[in-house]
Amino acid sequence: MLNTFGCLLNIRPGMSCKKIFFHLLGGEKILRVASEDPQVPLDMQLNTYSIIMKITDNVTESLLLTNEKGELEPTLLEEMPTLSDDKLTYSFTLKDGVTFHNDAPLTSNDVKYSLQRMVRKYKMSSLLEKVEGYQAYFDEQADEITGIEIVDDKHFNIHMSEVYTPFLSALSTPYCAIYPAEACEEAGDDWGMSVLYGTGPFKLVSYQTGVGVELAKNENYHGGDVKLDGIKYTFIDDPNTGVLEYQKGNIDVVYLDASLYPTYANGDLKDELYTFNPVGGYYLNFNVKDIPDVKVREAMTYAIDRDAICNSVLFGTAIPNSNFLQDGLIGADDSTEQFAYDPEKAKSLLAEAGYPDGYDLRITVNTKYPTSLTIATAVQAQMAEAGIRVEIEQVDSAAWTDMKKAGGVTCGIGNWYVDYNDPDSMLYPMSDGRTDLTSSFWHNDEFKQLMIDGVQTEDTAERQQIYAKADHILTHEDFAVAMIYNETMFYLKKPYVKDFAVTFTYRTMFNNTDIEY
Repeated sequence: MLNTFGCLLNIRPGMSCKKIFFHLLGGEKILRVASEDPQVPLDMQLNTYSIIMKITDNVTESLLLTNEKGELEPTLLEEMPTLSDDKLTYSFTLKDGVTFHNDAPLTSNDVKYSLQRMVRKYKMSSLLEKVEGYQAYFDEQADEITGIEIVDDKHFNIHMSEVYTPFLSALSTPYCAIYPAEACEEAGDDWGMSVLYGTGPFKLVSYQTGVGVELAKNENYHGGDVKLDGIKYTFIDDPNTGVLEYQKGNIDVVYLDASLYPTYANGDLKDELYTFNPVGGYYLNFNVKDIPDVKVREAMTYAIDRDAICNSVLFGTAIPNSNFLQDGLIGADDSTEQFAYDPEKAKSLLAEAGYPDGYDLRITVNTKYPTSLTIATAVQAQMAEAGIRVEIEQVDSAAWTDMKKAGGVTCGIGNWYVDYNDPDSMLYPMSDGRTDLTSSFWHNDEFKQLMIDGVQTEDTAERQQIYAKADHILTHEDFAVAMIYNETMFYLKKPYVKDFAVTFTYRTMFNNTDIEY
């Protein structure tokens, strides 16, 4: 078959002419990706959803990046920042020649603006809480974060109020994306909807809820040549529909729901099925204001059959875990109890707490994550054996966010993954001031002090003891959460899609991806 340039194309079995022309019409290479519809702005400073990050990772960039090996590397910087002898001042030099998609040059002012914006948006503001002047700015008692010092357009310093060892890792997260100050301010509520300028390898062309996102190649990308001409994200919320479109040749990459794994693990698509293991997993998150009795929360912990969920409900794709920290993270402790399913013990604990006739529990799930409903349904049946009568409440993403912030979620199905290779990244959502993330409203003085000690300690052995104890308080003493499992995740990828992988921090970047027939 000849293409539009008169060149012979090698068509392999199963490759349709329609598909070939879609990719190469006009010589363009367009990667087609199935994605859930975020239904909110494409702005990781406003929302922490991974489905947003899958898109914005290719548009916006942070100062640094945690690579697939768990190591930090500079992205918008000439080199790694230097640290003063007292470990309180980081000095940065921006990379030459970096421009945003609106052709505005990257400057130190954009960095300060973006980091301050993140604090005022509240979602992940705690990443900067050890920066000098943070609290006054957070409380709206100051007009700036004084610890972010602009030296000139290329140089800036960040002064810390106390030692915080994971700070550079925190700056590598997508929440610390650098935006052009002037354009972002001008866009207002349109930012992340119709306007989004970054420094990344692709530019936002369009975003339409219910339809999808189109990105075009950034011809002036500071990171080198971008092989793809664009990316087209099609919003497909139903996992089965996504796979069907993949089989038809309309999609090149689709994430696979765990429930579909048995169908394709040994079928015709087995050679196109890939796995990755994000550090994190699913858990029950208890609102301690609604469930104040520790014994009740402990009872619920024993009323979950983790093995059955992992082996039967999730078809052996997950690993049961009763600890919040998993193997590979500092603080993971294999010696702690892994809770067995024990309905009788759960009943006994409920009776001790004053509920001999059982307990009524409402579990709220975000319908954006089908796995959450799957887990909730399984837990509903399991807890019934312990006398816990579960009502499942399904809400959309907007309602989910509002309810969590207002304390309206009594028990939620949560999932959390590290943003950087440090236990602080896994545990800090459970600390004070993160109630908009967890809706737990849980406080423990010892846990809080351990979290402070952990980020001020460099010795790995000491940090192991600190975070193991913190995890034990969270999951085995106060039972503020009931961890269920760590997961393996799956995606289908066409053979002609080259050099693409998902990292353990769930980052999805296509700047080195190519389409080769």
